[in-house]
Amino acid sequence: MKLWFKVFISALFLVIAAINATALVVLSNNQHMTITRERSRAVSSHEFICASISNNITYQRMKSEAFMLSKDDIDKVIEHILSQQLEENALAIISDSENNISYYGEEKPDIKTLSEKITSEDNLASIILDCGENTYMFVGSISSFEGKEYKVFTANNITEVYNERNKELFFVQILSVVLAAVIAVILLLLIKLLFRPLGRINKTINKIARGDYSLRVSTSGSEEFQQLANNVNSMAVSVEENYNRIESIAEDRKRFIDSLSHEMKTPLTSILGFADILRIKKNVTPDELNEYSSIIVEESKRLKAISGKLMELVSSGDSELELNPVRTDVILNELSIVFEPMMKAKSITLFTYIEPLIINADADLFKSVIYNFVDNAVKASFEGGKIELTCRSEGEYAVITVRDYGMGIAEEDKKRIFEPFYMADKVRSRKLGGAGLGLALCAEIAKKHNAKIELESELGKGTIISICIKQSEGKINEQI
Repeated sequence: MKLWFKVFISALFLVIAAINATALVVLSNNQHMTITRERSRAVSSHEFICASISNNITYQRMKSEAFMLSKDDIDKVIEHILSQQLEENALAIISDSENNISYYGEEKPDIKTLSEKITSEDNLASIILDCGENTYMFVGSISSFEGKEYKVFTANNITEVYNERNKELFFVQILSVVLAAVIAVILLLLIKLLFRPLGRINKTINKIARGDYSLRVSTSGSEEFQQLANNVNSMAVSVEENYNRIESIAEDRKRFIDSLSHEMKTPLTSILGFADILRIKKNVTPDELNEYSSIIVEESKRLKAISGKLMELVSSGDSELELNPVRTDVILNELSIVFEPMMKAKSITLFTYIEPLIINADADLFKSVIYNFVDNAVKASFEGGKIELTCRSEGEYAVITVRDYGMGIAEEDKKRIFEPFYMADKVRSRKLGGAGLGLALCAEIAKKHNAKIELESELGKGTIISICIKQSEGKINEQI
């Protein structure tokens, strides 16, 4: 069952129940007031009749100059008074001390029920009784005429009061049906109007769920629907951003895998090709053997480098690092020794300026960052060139910079230089053993250290690359 229909049924039920309850309360109060008024009128009429009977008996006794009227004379007086005083459709019942009962009127109700209502403590009583098809308001009292006790009952026909109540009840029922129909139409239109924004929100959510993440919900309607629409829009924005991010990740992974396949296929092809030549060719000269085996070794090294850097990149991205205080001068001096062979191979001079600073880092991974910086600088430098390695304190940060005066990087390549497998000069990079994983690895390691890499380069003039990392609060003399 839909929400709007539940609200409609509930509201309609409550409104109809409220109308009927109000009508019944009003009718009940009117009925009570009418009955009270009829009781007061019946009591007044009863007292007037009893007084008239008593006065006429006294008058007749005085007129006949008798000491006391006989029972027959009393009955005649009672009958005379009742014939004159009783209203139309009214009743009267007289019972003497000997339980002789006289009825006046068309009905003869059970006198026992009436007698039980009158006691010596409560000389006047009233009761409503049904007699045949009519309803009467009975009033009874004990009266003494000429020393004899009589129970006198008078009754007024109040059937019309109940008939009017029944007519009013019937009218209320008809009115309730009519009002229910009118209210149902009004409620239905009102609820449909109020729930229209919810319908729009629901349609938009369905479209978003089917993949149209650019849709947004209109923020019209009541404050509650506006708040709901804003929340849905916020959710849609988040979903769209996450979707785009996941698509970007999927695209990056696809490009990563494609590049990896391409990069690994090249050395494997060379290895398999030259190995196959050595296997098939029967007469292999020493020079050819040396050339082919050298190519196989170099391609194997390149394949090993690619897989090693790939594992570093993957492992650094999936794990949390344990950072410890390390000295920059110790790390950089150790690396300077490692750099000597590659520098000598191209007759490159390394100039260093290193301030002894303390940083929180994973020493091995941080060394890998600096090694990649210098390795790229060597590859980009010309024969007999120079490279500068510096470490300076800038405020609360330690800035380690590697500068070369080599080929530099084109402006269009700077934005993608940190992407995995991206190489500005693919032919030259592969020739020098590069795989395009070095700077991507550096960027991932820097991210893990909350550090920042900055790159400045101009084509034909060289490159400056720096890593900026916050210094530790410790002091140099506290370090071992």
